Amino acid sequence: MISYLLLLMLFSRGYGTQVDAMNELKHELLETNPRNKLLEKWYGDPCLPPSWKGIRCTQNNGTYAVVKLDLSSKSLNGPVPTSIGNLTEIIDLDLKNNNFTGSIPESFGFLIRLSKLAIRCNPFLSDQLPPGLSNRTNFTLISGGCDKQDISQSKFSQQRIYVIGSIAGGSIACALALGMFFTCFYRRTHHPSKGDNQAVKDPIFSDWSVHNPSDPVVQQFSLLYIQNATCNYKTLIGEGGFGAVYRGTLPHGQEVAVKVRSASSTQGTREFNNELSFLSTIRHDNLVPLLGYCCENDQQILVYPFMSNGSLQDRLYGEASKRKVLDWQTRLSIALGAARGLMYLHNFGARCIIHRDVKSSNILLDHSMCGKLADFGFSKYAPQEGDSGVSLEVRGTAGYLDPEYYSTQQLSAKSDVFSFGVVLLEIVTGREPLNIHRPRNEWSLVEWAIPFIRESRIDEVVDPSIKCQYHSESMWRVVEAALICTEPFSTFRPNMADIVRELEDALIIENNASEYMRSIESIGGSNRFLSLERRMLVAPACGSAETALGYSQTISAPLPR
Repeated sequence: MISYLLLLMLFSRGYGTQVDAMNELKHELLETNPRNKLLEKWYGDPCLPPSWKGIRCTQNNGTYAVVKLDLSSKSLNGPVPTSIGNLTEIIDLDLKNNNFTGSIPESFGFLIRLSKLAIRCNPFLSDQLPPGLSNRTNFTLISGGCDKQDISQSKFSQQRIYVIGSIAGGSIACALALGMFFTCFYRRTHHPSKGDNQAVKDPIFSDWSVHNPSDPVVQQFSLLYIQNATCNYKTLIGEGGFGAVYRGTLPHGQEVAVKVRSASSTQGTREFNNELSFLSTIRHDNLVPLLGYCCENDQQILVYPFMSNGSLQDRLYGEASKRKVLDWQTRLSIALGAARGLMYLHNFGARCIIHRDVKSSNILLDHSMCGKLADFGFSKYAPQEGDSGVSLEVRGTAGYLDPEYYSTQQLSAKSDVFSFGVVLLEIVTGREPLNIHRPRNEWSLVEWAIPFIRESRIDEVVDPSIKCQYHSESMWRVVEAALICTEPFSTFRPNMADIVRELEDALIIENNASEYMRSIESIGGSNRFLSLERRMLVAPACGSAETALGYSQTISAPLPR
């Protein structure tokens, strides 16, 4: 009886709709703002005391409904949550002074009671209204750039956060300030002023703010700036799913690659926003950084450092003009760089980032042939327990796609591991992952190469251009890593930290082959797992299907450490 009354009370006040809608909104915001202070305080019922901050509810006939949602000045990133469209009674929605990207969701057009929407001071957010709002007479849109009130409000909220710490540390700050004053005064009296040597901005690039090229801040460029940097898109260096890529030069001399979204691009605003969102927060030596972007006159443009040696795919089997024979040591170094970048993503902060499109064309090479992972348009935070409404549509490239991810639509970091295993096979064989112009049994690189590796016949799959130019132990470590990365079941695949260690060992062996062999002979064999693993890889002379299955399962164990 008590349980029945409790359920009746909960549903009479809209528990089944408002709570679900707000929890869905919370999870959607957490996907792109995992450490936001406001969202961490959202728990329980949004309308019952203590109600969620920024939420105002009304009660009508015993039913609670959210009528106002204030998310202003909360440092929120990513697209505007579509789940706000489930708050059917909302009247006032304030999103101003954040970093929302993309456009206003079409679901807002169905909010028939919405009379006020504030989106001012969201530099990456389009103010174009969906059909249901654009022709509504009793509706007010507050949009535009940031004014002084927005900036001061943001600064005031930051000051409130730190005021207690500032008071507590006041005496220490004073002491440090005095010390710095005397130090600076002493230096100033002993060093000449550099005021006469300040650089003058080039008027052609008048909107450029001088900064250290290594500064992780992503710059916003005007369309005129982009046109000047590329000489009106003079030099085309490539084309992809997003659009054309042009070569350019920034005022301080840095060469850049400028990626311009084409009108017919199948990769839309979501991919553009994804790239901005992730590359504004992550930075690693083996990830291609984002220098800046432009979102003006319906143009979506991304600016990266120019990678002078192209992509790994170009070098292995690309166009004849871009192809170049890479020795085994260079291939190992490139693979190790890409693996380190991927390991960084998988261990980023409190939540793993899954790339979802690891392939040789997305591994770019700088002037020193360092491998850097690029293109984060499909990247996604790894799903967590409790996530709801999260789109897990399969994304990737044929030939690299994890078969388990494709069949179950369950995304995990091991999907990236499978794709990286295919890249390792490309590096070893010099072949593309999928080629229907070859004989049928050679269409898929994985299906063709794996049987040779299991039978210890790696000489038959190694790229002819590097035959007899590598140390066999170094090569074995790589092909066995590729073998276990491409296991059909993700449970049996290693993580990227294991792969990085294997590639590091392989490169050490290759660089110190003679010393390594002397050490192996002195101890009577390797103390690593490879000797045992290799015996397991030798196929039996004959056997039934059951024997072959057992053999396949035997080699599926994760890389032991």
